Amino acid sequence: MASYSSVDKVLAQVADIHASDIILLSFIILGAGVLTYVVLLMKDKKKPPEERRSRFVLFLIALNVSFFTTVVIFVYKVVMIGLAHLFGH
Repeated sequence: MASYSSVDKVLAQVADIHASDIILLSFIILGAGVLTYVVLLMKDKKKPPEERRSRFVLFLIALNVSFFTTVVIFVYKVVMIGLAHLFGH
């Protein structure tokens, strides 16, 4: 069983490596969500009143867009890391 000091060192090392990635992904989630919501609101205002969607539905759409944007970026990064590891050996 590993001692607590070695576990603490490993966790600190992982946090140092991935802190910038987590912050970047958080900003991407918020930025893509807010940007999508604003664009959807502007497009929705141009529609006739009977064809407009509720703001809650627009929020849910923006939430989905930000989630999938983050997933695409994360998968891209993981694939690039995998390819670098594959061709590096």
